[in-house]
Amino acid sequence: MLKIGFLVNEDIRLLTKVATLYYQDHLSQQEVASRLGLSRQTVGRHLRRASELGIVRIEICSDLAYVSELEMELERLFGLLEVIVVSPAAETDDAIKAAIGVATAEFLERRVKDGDTVGIGSGSSTVYQGALHLARAYMPDVTVVSLTGSAPRSPMPWHSVVYVVGKAWHARTIMLPAPAFVDRPEIKTALLSDSNIAAVFELAAAANIVVYGIGVVSETASPYQQGLVEHGMVPLISAKGGVGEIIGHTFTLEGEVCSPEMSARTIAVDLEKLRTTELSIAAAGGHWKVDAIFGALRGRFCNVLITDEDTARALIKRCKTGMNGAGPGA
Repeated sequence: MLKIGFLVNEDIRLLTKVATLYYQDHLSQQEVASRLGLSRQTVGRHLRRASELGIVRIEICSDLAYVSELEMELERLFGLLEVIVVSPAAETDDAIKAAIGVATAEFLERRVKDGDTVGIGSGSSTVYQGALHLARAYMPDVTVVSLTGSAPRSPMPWHSVVYVVGKAWHARTIMLPAPAFVDRPEIKTALLSDSNIAAVFELAAAANIVVYGIGVVSETASPYQQGLVEHGMVPLISAKGGVGEIIGHTFTLEGEVCSPEMSARTIAVDLEKLRTTELSIAAAGGHWKVDAIFGALRGRFCNVLITDEDTARALIKRCKTGMNGAGPGA
């Protein structure tokens, strides 16, 4: 019988994952430590704690074991460093975003260390939820920088998410002093030629940890609701196969950038940057985003995914059957 008592879901999830990797997947304690960004001593303590709580007996026992299996299946299928799958209290948009936000905050608290530069995709309401749930910490040697320009016409304070994160950590906080989207490509070129804006842009591009949401190409999505992108672009992007959007850049189900015209007017780091970042964290869920998340995974824009249980199952099914029923490589 599990003696989990007062432990929160994140404690149980991490203990279960450490135990699964060590006992079931036969990784060494050092390999588990490297995989999860922990010290070897911490892994040893987690294994002992898992045994004390009854999570480890002859087999791994936990109410969250099935979720851990989904996590590791997604890690295997898409070659990801880590996947976190949450079980929201309801299947509503708000409940899913809140659950993913809590998990995103807990992941950042575990992985961010002194000296890191953390780039934030400011236009995501899911990432905003993560910022709100961050525990207070003192990390003045951490730099928090925006990956995108701001959204001054937004009715929601999502563009201030960088400040929320920086305040929680007492970290150095830097906003990109430019709009997220401009009318013409030459305006973007002119803005990026300014030394102050260029310096922030270079810092954002050099971040070793980035976190952002994944949006859909729809007139109900944040960039279009905020008036950053004219609604007439939605059918044009959809006609090119666009299914998803990350920090203002759109892409197809195959993970290819599909609207260079929009990217040329978007003041944000390039998607190519996300492919090479040490920790590139996508926080997104909901059945309406499965195509967008699948495209992002195929494009290898992230190496960490934080999502919900139903979305995880749908992504696994999609990968195994293929986009056209011909397998993952289709």
